[in-house]
Amino acid sequence: MIDKAEFFLKDYLLVQKVQLSFNNQTIKIETLKEKYEEYKKIKEELSDYSEFSILTITDNQDKDELLNLALDIKNLLSIALGRRIIFDKQSYWSNETQTIVNKEMSESTNFGVQIVPDFEIENFLKKTLPKWSELTKSEKTDFYIVTDYLNQTRKDFIEDRILRTMQAWECSANYWTKPVELSENLKELEKRIVKTYKDWKKETDYIDINGEIGTNLKISLNQEKLISRLENLILESNFNIQTVNPNLRELKEMRDLVVHQGKIKISGEQAIHILEPAIKALQIIILEKLGYDGLVIDSKNNRVFNKIDGYFK
Repeated sequence: MIDKAEFFLKDYLLVQKVQLSFNNQTIKIETLKEKYEEYKKIKEELSDYSEFSILTITDNQDKDELLNLALDIKNLLSIALGRRIIFDKQSYWSNETQTIVNKEMSESTNFGVQIVPDFEIENFLKKTLPKWSELTKSEKTDFYIVTDYLNQTRKDFIEDRILRTMQAWECSANYWTKPVELSENLKELEKRIVKTYKDWKKETDYIDINGEIGTNLKISLNQEKLISRLENLILESNFNIQTVNPNLRELKEMRDLVVHQGKIKISGEQAIHILEPAIKALQIIILEKLGYDGLVIDSKNNRVFNKIDGYFK
């Protein structure tokens, strides 16, 4: 019989104690006081927040269920805090006997941007955990992939940050929107391109190995489909672009330059002005999808907090 399970969180360091009930289980997250005091003294030299906090779950005797719930919670925390939260060490208590399990998880050397304020984490978990628990394994993986790209955009070369941000948006569009058709004008253009290409092949007897040229001729049109899906993601979410103003076409243009030329044509500072709204907008859309209705950190001033519903129509 398991009395409680403990999961020693890495990269989690909040002063506020978190406590909530979920499915008749009690969940607590608490940062160790002595570790926090040590952190304050050496934070400039510290590379991570190694096992400063403990996630404790009680009132459940099934070890697999305890572990799965802990995984769900650490993934939700990763969304809220903008960094990959993990635990390598697990502890299970039964009649005052402790069983320790060590299973190393992959750490990230990069971070993203925190979106939910520290003091809202308990409320965040209360609102999102029920919705998250209803998701399929595949749906949870979709959220994890998008979040992990976003959580690697805070530092590194600007080109890498551009790639990860665009990848997060592209994955989101693929996961959460339906495929789109070209407009009638673009369909007509596609027909003309295909006809011209076929006529040219007949005239030249050119052998297009694996159809690469024919495929490449359609790439630009396929990219228009991508832009449409990105725009649909925003429209279907009822997100008000005037609040953050993400310019996804400019973001995609920067990504294409990085992919094909290895560099962008604008300064890093200009690129960041395109990146930051795109990151913030997608974070907010993710939170809304998970049922969160509390406060988020302002995009321009991290000491200002806004109600999330103000970002939607």
